[in-house]
Amino acid sequence: MMATTKIEWAEVVWNPVIGCTRVSRGCEKCYAERTAYRNAAMGISRYKGLTKKVGGEIRWTGEVRFVPELLDAPLRWKKPRRVFVNSMSDLFHEQVHDEWIDSIFEVMARTRRHIYQILTKRPERMRAYFERPLPWAIS
Repeated sequence: MMATTKIEWAEVVWNPVIGCTRVSRGCEKCYAERTAYRNAAMGISRYKGLTKKVGGEIRWTGEVRFVPELLDAPLRWKKPRRVFVNSMSDLFHEQVHDEWIDSIFEVMARTRRHIYQILTKRPERMRAYFERPLPWAIS
């Protein structure tokens, strides 16, 4: 599954992890929070329970989910693409298991034709992840 995007610096989004938690003022106008709420309302079951209304405002519940059926999508894309990884989450959220991240990076390592772009508001977790031995690294 591939979702095209209107984001000018990416051609597609790839969301093998969904869900998040606000961690900074930059999260106050999170489009992913609103999109997850709308997706759940439209009946997309994987988004149910990820958001709730609090005082009339949409908020993440803090639940984060791995979506394994989306993991291999980039392997099927023949044409090189600029890919925004986890537009509906933060890959380095504290509830994202290292094994999930390993699986995602393994797919990225196997599909070097694509350009992957990852944004995070959790640089400390990202640093800790990369300071450990990386099972997906290709030498």
